[in-house]
Amino acid sequence: MIMTELPQMKTRKRHIFGGVFLVVLVVVAATVALKRDWIYDWYRGVSYQPSGEMVAIRNELGLTNRGEFLFNAAQPALNTAADFNLNCRQDESEVAVLGCYTAGNIYIYDVKDAKLAGIRELTTAHELLHAVWARMSGDERQEFSAALSQVFDKNRDLLESELDTYDASEKQEELYVRAGTEVKDLPETLEKHFAEIFEDQDKIVDFYESYIAVFRRIKTKMETLEEEIELLKGEIETRITEYERQLSQLEADIVSFNSCAEVAGCFQNEGDFNVRRAVLVERQDELNALNDEINGLVDAYNEKIDEYNANAMEGRELQNMINSKAEILKIKQ
Repeated sequence: MIMTELPQMKTRKRHIFGGVFLVVLVVVAATVALKRDWIYDWYRGVSYQPSGEMVAIRNELGLTNRGEFLFNAAQPALNTAADFNLNCRQDESEVAVLGCYTAGNIYIYDVKDAKLAGIRELTTAHELLHAVWARMSGDERQEFSAALSQVFDKNRDLLESELDTYDASEKQEELYVRAGTEVKDLPETLEKHFAEIFEDQDKIVDFYESYIAVFRRIKTKMETLEEEIELLKGEIETRITEYERQLSQLEADIVSFNSCAEVAGCFQNEGDFNVRRAVLVERQDELNALNDEINGLVDAYNEKIDEYNANAMEGRELQNMINSKAEILKIKQ
């Protein structure tokens, strides 16, 4: 019998096509599984609609392609005090919180005062590095361990007090973030790593130094004034002690002089009287001059106290500017 069709051949073709399709599905599924986090970041990034201010901050940071990808994925947002306190749960410590990275999102407290220029950029960069850290594997984090230890040892004065407020489990991450935003001249391993996020990591540190310089200036001025006030206080007390000693002696000598004047023959002659009286008058003038010096020192002391208090008030005002809780309290008053 002559067969005009070859059904077995068709069946085999269907098997080949089905096998290829199955392989494609497996490859796609595996790719999706491996790239799930990247796909999720990509989706969040393309759906992100930043405010004009946040676009300006993003541009100021000078991000690389990877840096901008992660920035958009974290969807940074500027918050008022009320929104910030809802989004960034804070403990009861006295440390002002400027930003947070939580549930995949970055929130920045919107500090607008010109005195603190750079603080929003710095805070955004800081939180962005938390987002970078969150995407690292344990092995990747371990690669930076030695370099981060070097950074800490070299910058202990800057970093030790800042890291003391963190739990042991958080210190390595916080050291990593602060290394990327507060320290220049990093080990090569970290230099290369941060260059994958920022086109110029030194510029990020400049933002930090710009705003922190305001607080350092006030702190340094207050420390200087405190020393000067203590020196003046000591000098005033010494001068007062000397004034009181001289005054007591002068008063006793005046009483003696007046008593002598009432006794005939106590003074040899009028010339003797005038000379001894002139000495007392000169001592009185010297004592008045010493009193004027003391008053001048007291005036200088009070001026420095006023200057110290003015700096303390400025410092408190700046602290309140970066403290979202303080802003809420101010509104409630």
